[in-house]
Amino acid sequence: MNWNEIEKLRPLLEKDEQVILADIRALYQKLDERFHLRGARIPITFGFDEDVLGSYTPGNGSNMEHFHFSLLFTGYSVENPLKRSDRLDLYLHEYAHYMQYNMEIPREYQFKPGIHGSAWIWCCSLIGAVPSPYYKVGESLRKQDYKRKLRNPINDPHVQLKDTRQREKEYQDSKNRVVQFKPGEVIRHPSYGEGSIEQIEQLTGSVRLHIRFGEELKKIDQQWLLKAMRKPEQTRR
Repeated sequence: MNWNEIEKLRPLLEKDEQVILADIRALYQKLDERFHLRGARIPITFGFDEDVLGSYTPGNGSNMEHFHFSLLFTGYSVENPLKRSDRLDLYLHEYAHYMQYNMEIPREYQFKPGIHGSAWIWCCSLIGAVPSPYYKVGESLRKQDYKRKLRNPINDPHVQLKDTRQREKEYQDSKNRVVQFKPGEVIRHPSYGEGSIEQIEQLTGSVRLHIRFGEELKKIDQQWLLKAMRKPEQTRR
């Protein structure tokens, strides 16, 4: 999906947020009641990430605990939205991450560390989430063999590969979170012309800019803006 397509869909996708938010909170509330947790009370944010469907960030240091989902996959207004089963699996996938940080994990399921390690797989087995760190079309409809994934803790040839990819993703996310503009800075958009940045919003793995173009306020992701235009020399500091 290119820049212009995303900009056209943005108002529709932002309207989808409330419906999606209600669906997620209703699901998490049921899971909270079952496991005596509070996942439904945690903030949920949305963005327009092109390569990440969703994430869970535990609260630590400067990070606020929250869930995050990309409207380019969960939104109903995109051309090919996720099917209901895949959307549900995505929400369960992230709730399983929440569980691994907020539940006592039995020692027998602590043999493989990491974000998608044995503790997370065990949590997936409790709620029926697909125990895979990568989205696959139709995978949510298949019967999952959780016992097999937890039975051989040592002979998993994909462990190193998954850990490497995770580190690469975390590095890229950290780069995308670096703010490269300032409030009040003037930019030139290829379609909207000259605008002034009123607010900078930091999200998981991205930065969202609130830019005033005349009487119209646009929310634009910094990464995409940098690809679409170059800052005028006179605005750099």
